[in-house]
Amino acid sequence: MHYNFFRLMKKIYTGLFGIFALVAAAQPAPETASEMLPEIAPEAVAEANAEVAPQQTKAMPAWVDKVREHVSLNGYAQGGWQYHDKSSPSNEFSVDKIIFIAEGRFNDKISALFMYDFRKSALHELWVNYKPCKGVNIKVGEFKTPFSIENPISPAILEDITLTSLVTTDMIMGSNPLMMPAGAGRDLGITVYGDLLDKKLSYDLALMNGAGRNIKDINSQKDFVARLSYRPLKELMLSGSMVLGTGNVDVCPNSEGVLVCDAAPGVTGFKANGNFTRNRFAAGFQLKTAPANLRAEYMWGKDGDYNSNGCYVTGSLNNLLVKKLDLIASYDHLDNFRGIQNRYTVGLQYWFYKYCRVQLNYNHHKWSGRGPGENGILTQIQVGF
Repeated sequence: MHYNFFRLMKKIYTGLFGIFALVAAAQPAPETASEMLPEIAPEAVAEANAEVAPQQTKAMPAWVDKVREHVSLNGYAQGGWQYHDKSSPSNEFSVDKIIFIAEGRFNDKISALFMYDFRKSALHELWVNYKPCKGVNIKVGEFKTPFSIENPISPAILEDITLTSLVTTDMIMGSNPLMMPAGAGRDLGITVYGDLLDKKLSYDLALMNGAGRNIKDINSQKDFVARLSYRPLKELMLSGSMVLGTGNVDVCPNSEGVLVCDAAPGVTGFKANGNFTRNRFAAGFQLKTAPANLRAEYMWGKDGDYNSNGCYVTGSLNNLLVKKLDLIASYDHLDNFRGIQNRYTVGLQYWFYKYCRVQLNYNHHKWSGRGPGENGILTQIQVGF
């Protein structure tokens, strides 16, 4: 037992050492000669800075300023090390995301966005937005389905290294073969959204294909998505959302003549063409203050004749002992056709630069009736611009 403990601690230190090395490499570049050459005599440094300064203040060509006025470029990359004691076990370094985002603002009413993941060579989002008047926006293209509080949140600011909770991943993110497999919570469609009542009330009304990102529609039906959020206080948001739609999968009759899907054992209610009722509902709240954040949701889904449900609670204590250091804790639960799962997570994250952080998580993932759960140690570095 002691031997296994020391082996586990060795793996933790190995992962942390890799992350801190990456952090050191990711520090912002020096801007003056005094930063670049600390051992040089002051007179030489002053002379060198005098040569550097004109380059820093040199005016950009007019066309560059014009482009910067209308186009913004952003991005981030995430990678790290993970160890899980049951998956053979697994012990690996990985690069998970390399995201590039280009946003264009044509005028006060029209904008567009392009998002691409170089790690997976996949288009994430591509849409055009039109704002005809205050409180009303119309977006057309491929974008995140406006369901739940958690799904629209960027992975660049989600607290857990595993990103979304078990239930969000199942209900909308694509881990469920009956709900936009590998869709990453995105779909093609049109949405009308905006803020009302001095931004206390937010709404989304969308018509989506229901097939997921970069995939042709799988039937002639459309998913109707609605989300309503209310902020009684600046720090508190209450939210409810739903998806009313029709899914489609390959089906075949079982020995009793009932249509079933091999990817979802135990689920019935399919039609001969593979269509089935696919509804989702979510209700939750988000509390954001300077010292602490808390987010919780309950979700319920119906696939054919099968009902599934789940919930999560995620919280953080911010600037713990050291500025920019946050303590993270999360619990999530999912009950679907695969069984009952529970996951417990604790961790730390440190924002060492704008859009950049290092994270350390420990989680315990347990399936009901399948013996002892799995323990995982996860580390991650995020660098963004």
